This record gives sequence, structure tokens and C-alpha cells, in this order.
Amino acid sequence: MEQLRDLAIRLAMDEPVGDDLSMAAAHALTRGVDSPSLRELAGLSKGQSREAVDLFRQAMDELGCPVPDKSGARLHLMRKAAANLVAGKGDPEDLAHQIYWQACYSGLPELRAVGDRFLELYAGWGAMYDQAEAAVAAMKATAQSFLRDHPA
Repeated sequence: MEQLRDLAIRLAMDEPVGDDLSMAAAHALTRGVDSPSLRELAGLSKGQSREAVDLFRQAMDELGCPVPDKSGARLHLMRKAAANLVAGKGDPEDLAHQIYWQACYSGLPELRAVGDRFLELYAGWGAMYDQAEAAVAAMKATAQSFLRDHPA
């Protein structure tokens, strides 16, 4: 299901996904994820990408995980980066920058303050480089707070 969610986010962000959808549907079916549209999608060939996108949207609705709008996709990407930051997966500076960037372009005013806080932490990283542990701890605490305040 995670691969399907990732494709839904890419689709919401206007990234090309049409050629990946039928194969992802086939993989999902082999892992026990099933819906009528997902089965139909798995049977399409690569040249049917417009049809694949429509079927994919329908399948995600049937699975109870509709393709989000662009703001929802950006919030999802922010949550994913914050979860990685808390888990210690990836570079904290890069993850803080990703959260800031997604917040800036989310179109959601309530996320602007979150983005600004991560910008502050990200920009302060260089000045605090000799205190890297404190900077990472502050980023992790902010990420935990964000995840708590913005549940999935």
C-alpha cells in the first residue's frame, strides 16, 4: 500500500506516473491489496497512461485512500520528512529544509509557522555546527511536535 500512496503523492504533485501505475497495481495485488479498479489497472499496458491515471484514482478511492490535492500531498511529504528526522533516517539539515520548502508551497497558512521554525533551525545549523547534537535535538523535538499537532 505504501508504494500506491507514494504514487498518489507523486500524481498530486503533477509528476508523471502513468507508466508506473499498472506495475504498481500488479505488485499491490500480489501483496493482498485488492479492489475492482486495481485489478483492471494491473491489466493495462504501458501505452494506456491516461486510462491508468483515471483507474488509479478510482482504485485509491475504493481502497479508502484517495489521491490528495497538492496541499495534502505537501503535508504528507512534510510528515514523512519529520518522521524520518525523528527516526534518525537521513540528514537532519536536508530533512528540515524539505519540511520548510513543502510548508512554503503548501498554500496552507497554518503550515507557514512550521516552515519558518524549520527554516530557523536549518539556517542556524551552520552557526551551531560546533553544537551539532543540540541542533539535531532541536530539529527532532520540533518534528515530534509537528507530527503530534498534524496527525495523518
